[in-house]
Amino acid sequence: MKLISLALTCVAIALVVSACTETPTTTSTNTSRAAASPAAPAATATPDPLATARANFAKNCEGCHGPKGEGGLVKVDNKQIKVPSLKADHAIKHTDDQIAKMITNGEEEMPLELPPEDAPGKA
Repeated sequence: MKLISLALTCVAIALVVSACTETPTTTSTNTSRAAASPAAPAATATPDPLATARANFAKNCEGCHGPKGEGGLVKVDNKQIKVPSLKADHAIKHTDDQIAKMITNGEEEMPLELPPEDAPGKA
């Protein structure tokens, strides 16, 4: 019995000594560590797949249809025309091919000013 008590006492002393001699781990409050956290957006984010389409719209369509595609009265070549909304039913009912043809070839009062490199289907 004395041997077991002696062994337990030695183990207890060894645990206390090892716990007291451990160096504490320092935690960094540096903000660079926060940037590496999983919640932060990745530096190699996927590029916007519609960026080219938005740029083409801003360059070629926004002047008449407006930044939100709502159309309205616009003066083109000293002529006042009513530009249709791209959100209205008549625009939504067309297929992509029909819209691409209208953009590429022009239609009614829509001017044909689209550069070939900006034509639908060209990326």
